[in-house]
Amino acid sequence: MDKIKVFLDSDILISALLSKTGASFEILRNSKITKVTSKAIEAEVHDVITRLNLDTQPNDVLQDIEIVTLKLKKARLSKMYISYVIDEEDSHVVAGAMKAKVKFLLTHNIRHYHVVRIKNNLELNVMKPGLFLQYLRNLEK
Repeated sequence: MDKIKVFLDSDILISALLSKTGASFEILRNSKITKVTSKAIEAEVHDVITRLNLDTQPNDVLQDIEIVTLKLKKARLSKMYISYVIDEEDSHVVAGAMKAKVKFLLTHNIRHYHVVRIKNNLELNVMKPGLFLQYLRNLEK
């Protein structure tokens, strides 16, 4: 089976930092998955580590993750992707997934996205990490 490329929202990365037993951590450690995130999400991870005063380094979670750069202004991002998110502050996540040319956007915050509209219009599957791991297991059968 070829590697599957996925885009990771910041909550996946933070969850993996906080728990070494959850699905998010398993996603990061799975060699069958090519992981991608954006510069904006990388910055969010740095901010959370600092704000929570976590005893870790960003590279503990960001190693082996491809980082894409969105070359769009915030206003342009919002305009292009606002119809796919509940809060326009999340539009950069959908933009990052599209820039990375992935088929899966992994997040714990499913409720922040118009999942069906994203699937129908952008051919992007938004799902929680546990469900994605089940999907992977089914592919291996």
